[in-house]
Amino acid sequence: MRKLVVLVGPPGSGKTTFCSRHPEWAVISKDDIRRMVFRRDFDLDYEPSVERIFVAALVETVDSPAQVVCVDNINLTREERRSLIEVAGLSGREPIAHVMPLLPLERLYKRKTDQLEEFSRAHPEITVGGFSLERYTKFYRSYEEISADEGFAKVIYEVPSLQLQRRVKRVRKARRARSERPQEIKPLPLFA
Repeated sequence: MRKLVVLVGPPGSGKTTFCSRHPEWAVISKDDIRRMVFRRDFDLDYEPSVERIFVAALVETVDSPAQVVCVDNINLTREERRSLIEVAGLSGREPIAHVMPLLPLERLYKRKTDQLEEFSRAHPEITVGGFSLERYTKFYRSYEEISADEGFAKVIYEVPSLQLQRRVKRVRKARRARSERPQEIKPLPLFA
């Protein structure tokens, strides 16, 4: 049976990293819409347009032949998840929730701000406004645990492996070291 995978977790909890381990999935993400269409990260002025594009893309994607369609958004509240479960039912897809680990607020906030900082350095063409602790706390506290009566066929609680956590830390440390290292400028060979 075709599936609609709904990722659940606050910003920085590992949803997009989880998606990257499933390249065969069709992924719908508001972050991707913000960045690809509007060349910016979250900006309240653009959110109504982001929402309309997201809904249209979701409708088209669940109607596609893709075996798995994944919604890579926070989906923290029952209300947010209810509409996705309805879409799954209307499109004949099995709704499955993948719940990211709910780590302490301070740790997730630090992870998210580090991600945005790294993204900003890697993509200077995209406007990144940052993420205030107040806004992050609001998201974090809005989380409603999934209950059996929501309508998911299956709920999977993701547990990050220690090996994956170590690898992510090594990669980030190496990237930081490269970006902080002064770049040697070599003269062009004018006469060879």
